[in-house]
Amino acid sequence: MIMQYIADTYGSKKGFLRHIVTQTLYRLGCYRKFTHVPENIERIVFVCQGNICRSALAEWAFKLESNFPVASIGLETHTGKPAYNRMIKLADENGIDLNRHTTTSIENFTIKSSDLLVCMELRQVEILKALNYEQAAKLLLGTLLRPPKITINDPYLANDTYMAQCLIDIKTSVKALAEIYKG
Repeated sequence: MIMQYIADTYGSKKGFLRHIVTQTLYRLGCYRKFTHVPENIERIVFVCQGNICRSALAEWAFKLESNFPVASIGLETHTGKPAYNRMIKLADENGIDLNRHTTTSIENFTIKSSDLLVCMELRQVEILKALNYEQAAKLLLGTLLRPPKITINDPYLANDTYMAQCLIDIKTSVKALAEIYKG
């Protein structure tokens, strides 16, 4: 029963542990600089690992809410792949069309200093820092939720319950972000 709760709420045991660690660090004051929505942004770029679930969903959900320039990228993907078929189906059931989405690798994308890089997890912020993308502002998408979630875990291998929760969290966060950047 507890394992089912963890799978439904956090996606996996690893997701649960990541949640505990990141929420604790956040409450201790770490990573607060990634919770503020900056001004003077010219484009929003959603970031995740594969650009087939979370960042893809965030990009297309944002396009429904705002005309502000937006894109999405993956840190560990190849350009040109479609969104994940389970996410396409779930998104379609929720009014978001991912059928036209194709992945974009960070290697095939030019990040500008005027971009807001919206990450799903702290490790993505750390990867961007390691790749010397310090010039662009960074935001953790889940911090726009109430209560905030520092990590929106990857739903790729998760069960349908967690994938649906991930979709709700992303749609809710994106709607809050779109209120700020109407375009």
